[in-house]
Amino acid sequence: MGENVVGKYYCPPAAAMEVSGVELGHTAGSKLFDDDGRPKRNGTMWTASAHIITAVIGSGVLSLAWAIGQLGWVAGPAVMLLFSLVTYYTSSLLSDCYRSGDAASGKRNYTYMDAVNANLSA
Repeated sequence: MGENVVGKYYCPPAAAMEVSGVELGHTAGSKLFDDDGRPKRNGTMWTASAHIITAVIGSGVLSLAWAIGQLGWVAGPAVMLLFSLVTYYTSSLLSDCYRSGDAASGKRNYTYMDAVNANLSA
C-alpha cells in the first residue's frame, strides 16, 4: 500500500540507451537512413490519406449522430465544430514539437517524452 511506485517502475531515459546510426556505421548521406541515422520512413500519400480518412470517420461522422441526438440540431454541430477547432489547435502544437531548435534541421523528437524533455529541460 505504501510502496515507492516511482522507484519500482523507474526506467532510465531512452537517450542514455539509444545507439545512433553513426555508431552503427551508417552515414547521413545514405538512401536508407535519415539525417539522424534512423531508417527512413516508407509512408506514401495513399497511407497518409487512409490515416486521415479513418480519423475523420472515427471522430467526426460516428460521433455526429450522438451529438445531435443528445444536444439537438443547433448545439450538437456547434459543439462538434468547437471540439474540431480544439483538436486542430492541439495537433498543430504537437507538430511544432516534432523538431527541437531549428524547424528544418533540429533534433527530431521521436516520442512524446522526447518532446517534453527537449522543451522543458534546462
